Amino acid sequence: MRRGLRKEAFSLIEMIVVVAFLAIVAAIAVPVMSNVMQSSSYQTAQRNLNLLNGAVISFNEGNWELVLTTNSGSSDELAIFDSLRYRAATNPAPGSPYLPQNATFVATSDPTTYRAIWNGRMFDFSPVGSNGTGIDLVKIMGPIQAPPTATPVQRSTN
Repeated sequence: MRRGLRKEAFSLIEMIVVVAFLAIVAAIAVPVMSNVMQSSSYQTAQRNLNLLNGAVISFNEGNWELVLTTNSGSSDELAIFDSLRYRAATNPAPGSPYLPQNATFVATSDPTTYRAIWNGRMFDFSPVGSNGTGIDLVKIMGPIQAPPTATPVQRSTN
């Protein structure tokens, strides 16, 4: 063996210290990141609920008040959603000024998601952990959709 050449490596103690440090950092960072993701989903859901209800108000001001008795399931949400995708109720051509072109109807009853549920006049916020079928508020923005197939919800005779 030649003189002056030494093999250098980390000692076991140094490795344990580094691993312990990384474990402490991970123990702090993982819950923080989890809360950030949950907060982000909540904020997205609130923003999209405001978008939906703003579209309902705009439709009501430009046409007539959207009134639809609530049903179980998602048929009422789909009817309102499709109505908001028309340019004008009297001219049912697609290209709505009420919802963006990439607004996507995704019905869900998954209690781990934020949902918008139609209450007869507006959309209500359904938080995580609650029951009911509605529009998934986190997945509402997607690819551009095909034109609506049904006619807008008709004027209420009340």
